Formats: sequence, structure tokens, C-alpha cells
Amino acid sequence: MLGKINMKGKREPQSQNLLQSTRGLGFFHKQSELMIMLPEVPKLRNIFDLFVVNGNGTGAESGAGAETEAGAEGLDPAASIELSDVADCLRTMGLSPSDHWLATRLAEHLRRREATGPVGAAFSQRASFELVLTLYCQMADEDEGPSAEDALQVLRSRDPRGTGVLPYSELRHMLTTMGDRLDEAEVFSLLHCASDIAGNVHYEHLVHQVFAKDEQAEERLLQARLYLQAMGRNAIDMDMVKRDEFIDALRRSDPMRSGFIEPKRLLELLNRNEERFTDEELQLLTQGMEDTKCERGINYRRFLQFIMNE
Repeated sequence: MLGKINMKGKREPQSQNLLQSTRGLGFFHKQSELMIMLPEVPKLRNIFDLFVVNGNGTGAESGAGAETEAGAEGLDPAASIELSDVADCLRTMGLSPSDHWLATRLAEHLRRREATGPVGAAFSQRASFELVLTLYCQMADEDEGPSAEDALQVLRSRDPRGTGVLPYSELRHMLTTMGDRLDEAEVFSLLHCASDIAGNVHYEHLVHQVFAKDEQAEERLLQARLYLQAMGRNAIDMDMVKRDEFIDALRRSDPMRSGFIEPKRLLELLNRNEERFTDEELQLLTQGMEDTKCERGINYRRFLQFIMNE
């Protein structure tokens, strides 16, 4: 009841401006560029990198995933973490996922990956930064919890004389046996600063302190959502480094920044690795993306948006 801090609330003007400015970015920014534009996201990335086994993660410059722009190769251990570490990673990010909540979400994730065949199954036990960030946003969306007034009503019902204090032992019992139970260490951390020499806890001050609006957490959550929107739904299984290399190659192929590329050149870029797309396959993928009026080729921003979301 008292152990959770609600991360949701009204956006500050800074967040509104950030949302408006980022909506126009589309899907054509590299990961490193988004990290600069959304400075709260690298803080989450730094936490994620603490759980990378070999310690080679490099924050805003590294990416995690499994799929190239033309196919899947497997998750890079230097840019992903074990699924067994996801819970601790989320806790370090400031959330408190229950075992049931996380197991349900990861089961969905495992089924989806294994359905893609042997390649997906091979890296199904690892998590990219984008997958962890998706879980972070999902949990924050669902983690409403009780309001401060709800908590005060419960505590006041135990204080019929309206003294504003309750015995430490009574609050300890409530927190370890009711609702989202806390362990002894969590209870001590929560209550010891609010208790007096007589062993009473000034619960109104405690509730207001616990439910104080965490503006930084709200900003971090907003920027995490914007990052995932700019990356696309498929980012959780894609290699962000190779995605960025693909964007660089597209930019070099279009020095005039027209936003279009000849089909033949796009096919060459897609087939730089081991994948082999045919002319017919590319034509099917890019239906409706051609500039038929000026014959400038394929709108590559729309193409990148398509492969990152479909």
C-alpha cells in the first residue's frame, strides 16, 4: 500500500514541449541521436548496462537486439541481458514488478520469439534494452496503486481518536501482511524516519512523503515512451547497431536529402549482409511507397517505418 510511488500524473510544460517536438521526428533517427534528444533514456540505459554480463555495454552508443534490417542473426551478449536479470534491472530502475506480472509478460515474449523458428528460439532467453524499456513503460502504465487519500482513509480508520500517529508495530504488521506485502528491510527503510522516540509513526507525514509526485520519474517515463515510439515496435528484437548502419547508408545514398532512393540501390543496401531479397520481394514490400509523380524512387523513411513496425 505504502511501498509504491505512483509514477503517473500531469505532464509538466517541459514534457509537453518535448512530446510536441518529438512527434515530428518520425523513424529516421539513430539510437545515439535519440539518446541525446531524450536525456533521461541514457540514465535507464546505464542501469541496463550494469546487468550486461561482460560489462561491454556503452550506454547511448551501444544497441541491443537480434534482427538486422534484412533478417535475424541473434542477440549480441555484449548488448543484452539474461531474462533472469530483468526483474532486478526493473527494480533498479525504480519499479517493483511482481513475479506473476513479469512471468506473464515474459511468457508472451518467449512465445512470440519461439514462433519465429530456430533463430528466435536461440536468443529467447536474452533481453534487449528495448524489451526492458517496453516492460518498464508497461508496468508504469499499470502501476496505479492506491492514492494518498486511499492510504490515509485506511490508516485513519485505525486511529479513531485522530491523533495522527499509529504504533510502529501496528504499521509494520499491516505492511508485511496486507496487500502488496513488504519485507522487513523495506518496512524498516520506510518507517524508521517517520517514527518518534515513543515508537509511534506520524502516518500523515509518511503518506505525503511516500506519495509525493516524482517529477523526474514522470519525465523519464515520458521520454522512454517517446524513444520506443521513435524506434518502432520491432525494436525489441532488432539489432540497433545494424539499424543505425542502415540509416547511415541511406543518408549517404541520398546526399540531397530528398527522402527517396532508387529501388536498385535500396536492394543493394538490404543485401549487404547474408540476406537475399529479390526484386519481386522488394516490390511487394514497398507498394505505395514509390514516388510515381516525379519518379524519384522509394520513400525510404516510410520503408524504415514499415520494417520497424510491421
